[in-house]
Amino acid sequence: MVRAALAAVALVVLAPLTACDPAPPESVTLRGHGFGHGRGMGQWGALGYAVDHGWSGTQILDHYYGGTTSQTAPAAGDQRVYLTESKGRELVVTQTAGRLRVDGYGSDVAAVRIARLGAGRFRIYRGTGCTGPWTLVGDRTSSEVSVRSSVLQGNDPTRMMQHCVSGQTLYYRGSMRAVDALGTIVAVNQVAIEAMLRSIIPKEVSPSWADAGGGRGGSAVRAQAVAARSYALAGDGRWGTWATTCDSSTCQAYAGYGRRTTGSSTIVRNEDLRTDVAVSATTGVVRTFASGRIARTEFATSSGGWTSPGDFPAVVDDGDDYAGNSHHSWSVVLTRARIESAFDARQGRDMGTFLGFDSWVRNGLGDMGGRVTSMRARFSGGDVILTGEQVRILFSLKSNWFG
Repeated sequence: MVRAALAAVALVVLAPLTACDPAPPESVTLRGHGFGHGRGMGQWGALGYAVDHGWSGTQILDHYYGGTTSQTAPAAGDQRVYLTESKGRELVVTQTAGRLRVDGYGSDVAAVRIARLGAGRFRIYRGTGCTGPWTLVGDRTSSEVSVRSSVLQGNDPTRMMQHCVSGQTLYYRGSMRAVDALGTIVAVNQVAIEAMLRSIIPKEVSPSWADAGGGRGGSAVRAQAVAARSYALAGDGRWGTWATTCDSSTCQAYAGYGRRTTGSSTIVRNEDLRTDVAVSATTGVVRTFASGRIARTEFATSSGGWTSPGDFPAVVDDGDDYAGNSHHSWSVVLTRARIESAFDARQGRDMGTFLGFDSWVRNGLGDMGGRVTSMRARFSGGDVILTGEQVRILFSLKSNWFG
């Protein structure tokens, strides 16, 4: 009995010394759902509800934006769109009709070039086209200089603002402004909200959606028009008074009327007649809270089947399981080498061998327990606790719903 007891003790003591940890994984396969932050309306879900479930645009908006209703907003002023690629570059604008007016000069010109001399100081030139030749008009002390058309533009691209950039000409409705902001010169397109939406909607969703399901998809496009209008009119305080929004995905996708490659006479339109119909059919309509405040109606490509809580309650998104939605479910393989390299760079030191992910914490909504709120990455050189969003960014995942 004594010998047996001693043997048992020996087993207890010696087992940890002889046990082997599992071999480090050569790769990790993550499967996930959705594309984007998931807050508010899922764009693919809206299409699924329209085509597969026969929902109207109002039903779609009611579902995703709980606590809001559709209302007609008071007449809105022009939007000031910061053209993010213009930062630090001289503003060069031309017009085929040759009827441009620039602050500080009383005659029509065919082209204008504006350079920043220093804080609140600009130098203005007039010319005949994107490449000049240029004649000095003079200097102007101001926070901005506007370039506008002296004739109505309508839908005539020869009367629109033609922004000259490297290799192409970008066509915009409204006027252009050279603005002293962000410590340099930036370009701002001042444009009516409904005209701005004509460019945004076909960039945010495919115009072909309007034709899906024998035209039922048009409800999703109309819902997108209302959401985009509300999002813009709710306001964006990031830019101060010199801009109300921007043209990148951090605001809403916007590219103006169209573009033309240098040397070509063909204008490739960004606007589309099918999405124009949705904008026109919902003119002025926004989503508002009971207080009358316009809701900041966020939207994302695909919710994956559940939206994320935020300004609006999280809801089941059955529409997201639409046949054409490749983002509803996805998977990605991360090699151990890629994981180690990414974490070494993030932590600023050698983290050693990757051992695995564990300690998952989720929001409780949907498959696998929902989106990741916290998780642990284990390495021989120490552990790292991250949010699901941090992991999404680190590996360029489609969403923070994975496991």
